Amino acid sequence: MISKNVRIKIRKMKISDLPSIQKIIQRTLSIVDAKKAKRDMADQSNNLYADGENYIAEINKSVVGVIGYWKLGHHAKKAIWLDWFAVDKNYQNKGIGSKLFLYLITQIKKRGYEMLCIEKSSKDISAQFFYNKHGFVEFGRIGNYWEDSGDLVLLVKHL
Repeated sequence: MISKNVRIKIRKMKISDLPSIQKIIQRTLSIVDAKKAKRDMADQSNNLYADGENYIAEINKSVVGVIGYWKLGHHAKKAIWLDWFAVDKNYQNKGIGSKLFLYLITQIKKRGYEMLCIEKSSKDISAQFFYNKHGFVEFGRIGNYWEDSGDLVLLVKHL
């Protein structure tokens, strides 16, 4: 956990945060993911989705994490999808991901959503542990889906 003296600020993402977010995603996931995240977040900022927002965690005015959600017009009314979610490697396992996640849950509940959906790789064990800890259950799987031969695992949390 982060020291009680360290203040973690969570706020709505600004376009000017994209370079910092891209670096975090590149370091925690991959350069390909970082490029896709930048494109996705720019699309979201330009209101190309039916609903969606991204939030960042800051410590001493430095971006240390990001989380978001999105929804397309054809999706079920009460379901929303988790978007990019990453915490800088230097700040992982300190409670920042949980703070971001709980903040996101509060925001989507205010909007009337009842279900949060996620797609993950079966090879991402730490993410599976995190989501299980936060009440997600598996509701589907597509074998050998990802480039690394991992399964696509669909998870859901009822809010």
